[in-house]
Amino acid sequence: MCSALLLVPVFIWYHFRLSGPHTLLTVMERWGVIAYSLICGWINPILSVILFWLFGRAQAQVIATHSQSSELAPTSAPSTSQPPRYQAGKEAPYVFREDIPWGWLEYKNGNFQGQRLALKRVVATLGREEDCDIWLDDEMASRHHAELAWHEGQVYLTDCGSLNGILLNGQRVQGSVLVSSLDLMEIGKQQFGFILAEQKELLADQYDPLINHTWRSTFDLQAEGDTSSPLPAAIIASQQALLQPPDEASFTSNPVSESGYFLVRDGERMGQRLSLDGAIITIGRGLECTIMLNDVSVAQVHAQISNQAGELYLQDLTNCDSTFLNDLPVRVPCKLKAGDIVRIGIIRLEYGRAAQLRNTTMPPIPVARSANGPLPLRLPSRMKPQ
Repeated sequence: MCSALLLVPVFIWYHFRLSGPHTLLTVMERWGVIAYSLICGWINPILSVILFWLFGRAQAQVIATHSQSSELAPTSAPSTSQPPRYQAGKEAPYVFREDIPWGWLEYKNGNFQGQRLALKRVVATLGREEDCDIWLDDEMASRHHAELAWHEGQVYLTDCGSLNGILLNGQRVQGSVLVSSLDLMEIGKQQFGFILAEQKELLADQYDPLINHTWRSTFDLQAEGDTSSPLPAAIIASQQALLQPPDEASFTSNPVSESGYFLVRDGERMGQRLSLDGAIITIGRGLECTIMLNDVSVAQVHAQISNQAGELYLQDLTNCDSTFLNDLPVRVPCKLKAGDIVRIGIIRLEYGRAAQLRNTTMPPIPVARSANGPLPLRLPSRMKPQ
């Protein structure tokens, strides 16, 4: 372009100076033509090359800096680590255990706002297909829209070639990206908040060598005939007092509904007995619930107990298969029987009848003795898990 502009004065000069017949050039005009030719044919190309080299080098530095910042971005998946993908016809394994989620997806809008979906397997699929782990009732969602995967302690979100794509914190997802706790995902009209579970305590329990330990009582140890030292009479008396059946006064101080009660087996309320008194009893994390379970795996209003003709029926209110009765998902109202285990999120509740608790009698305490007297009391190194 510059060369073409430099030729314009040449054509103008030629038209006005050499258009007449027998035109002679002066010495100054001849040297001017030679100098102008040098500028156009030699100086101008060299100057263009130098400018191109300078600007090209600066642009290369900008591109290299942008590439380094992209590699350090927290939402970009490392190229050397690929998350696991869903395989048709093959069920993904659990990350920890069936009752331990590694995270949750919480609805941020729609009819299920506030409810949480537990993520337990290595790969969780999201889409409009009915066999997806998280079914999306949205015409803008593809049949197999996205995947959430747990890989080496990190969580990845993968776009499975969806038509309308995925937004993570307002940014379009390309391929697989890392997901952090409290990130916001948008698929069609659905909005989900991702919550990463705290795994430190769960992992400590999972790899505790005492979990699979066979627990035995003091009397089991006494029956083996250990005669190392006598058991003090005060300890035997206190142990017998603890194992005596409760009297009527104990029920007066801790009243239990005639309909029954729940014995909490997990969580911060473990060991408490919750009375089931009322026609409708709601269970959840919200303050409006009759029985409040403060755990992130429990929805605001998770389940309800209804009293019908003196019988209690359990009903799930989340529609997400997160309420279980004896390890089976509750999809229709189920009648409760004494000894049933109800699981709300990761909290287990054991159902019992008040009449059964009152009529329970304890067997006599066998006290093995040796020639030197009672055998020593042996206690386990930690509390026996419920």
